Amino acid sequence: MIRKIAGPRTIANVFLRYVCLLAGGALLWMLVLFGIFMVLEAAGEVLPANYAELWLNEAEEELKVAPEITGEMIPPGCSFGVFGGDGSWLYGTISAGERKTAWEHYEERMVYTNGHGYYRFVERDAGEVCIVNYEITMLYRNPFFRKWIPRADVLLVILYVVLFLLHTAVVSRSFGKYMQNRIGVLNEVTGEIRKQNLEFEKGHSDIREVEEVLDSLYQMKEALKDSLYRQWDLEKSREEQIAALAHDIKTPLTVIRGNAELLAEGDLAAEEKEYSRDILQGVEIMEGYLGMLHEILLADRREKRLIPCEELAEKMEEQARLLASARKCTVFFSREELRGEIQGIEIEMIRAFQNIVSNGLDYSPPGKGIRIHFCNREEAEKVYLAAAVMDEGPGFSEEDLKYAAERFYRGDKSRSSKVHYGIGLHTARQFAERQGGCLVIENGERGGGRVTLYIRQLSLQ
Repeated sequence: MIRKIAGPRTIANVFLRYVCLLAGGALLWMLVLFGIFMVLEAAGEVLPANYAELWLNEAEEELKVAPEITGEMIPPGCSFGVFGGDGSWLYGTISAGERKTAWEHYEERMVYTNGHGYYRFVERDAGEVCIVNYEITMLYRNPFFRKWIPRADVLLVILYVVLFLLHTAVVSRSFGKYMQNRIGVLNEVTGEIRKQNLEFEKGHSDIREVEEVLDSLYQMKEALKDSLYRQWDLEKSREEQIAALAHDIKTPLTVIRGNAELLAEGDLAAEEKEYSRDILQGVEIMEGYLGMLHEILLADRREKRLIPCEELAEKMEEQARLLASARKCTVFFSREELRGEIQGIEIEMIRAFQNIVSNGLDYSPPGKGIRIHFCNREEAEKVYLAAAVMDEGPGFSEEDLKYAAERFYRGDKSRSSKVHYGIGLHTARQFAERQGGCLVIENGERGGGRVTLYIRQLSLQ
């Protein structure tokens, strides 16, 4: 991380500095190019813009009296034509398409052309007229350069634009690297917080605004750290209290069970035997509650692993068969082709599924069974393994649909059970939401209840 230095800058100051570098560079390149062309012009390699005019001024008398005008008498880069007194073409380098235009300009004494420079008219002693087409532009002395390289003034502009763009790219890259290095400390801090590593040292930046954000993040980190410690202490205390409570309850339950079993072995009246059975059944229900509490305490202590959907469905089917066999119920399975893998705690997924199956078996009428269907589902660009359990009971009431997954909800009389603790569907929903899925409770199309466990997958591959 960047260490704090004296005199932190503001982003405005840093930006102004790079703007000055950009403007200074633009001015510097302009001066450099101008200097280079001044040197070339002084050396005679680049001709001044009015070079053709100066040439013609000096050569005008020679053009008037010369027996014949040749190309050497004309300035470089210019074209000429010699016409008779009646406008007939005699010779020269002006193209055939421009000869008529040139003569018309001579007759009208119009020196400006239509975008092709200027005309210079020289009336020769022999009664002929020499018309020279020239431009006010910087030319090269070297003929090769005149032919293949843009005009000196155009080249100056092109070079300046290219150098300015390169200079802008360099300054922009430098500014980006500077800001990235200074702001990078924010990524480091937020990365540590994202990884829940709250033991890192406070970072610093030499930019005032970044330093202020770092101070805020550090304060947030300290507050989050304190909050997590308090939450951890609270969870630890809660677990210890639940474990102590479960242990305290287990001892008298053992005594009650033992005494009830001893009484049942004696010679009791029919009414007394019924009382003894009720006591044992109550003890069994209480032991079931203790088992649920034990499962809650162990839920977050197991390691996650990758499990193929096909393998998980097979294990779920096996558990469903065992539950249905113990209840002397029938279970019908259907399964689509299952693909992909799930990352999670296997025993937790199976336990959540068992709670749903057990709920369906509790509410299926005697002699009836349940149906279980497995498939892959894609919803909102997410992939799930869907395990649906359908019973043939009375279905869910409006109140059940709203509260069936709430902790300790027992339902109305139509869906009540002496061995139903009101925690199974709640535990299943907690697992599904913690794993990124959900629990859907609804009534089937042909009656009965339908509970679907959606378990989030990594992908369908």
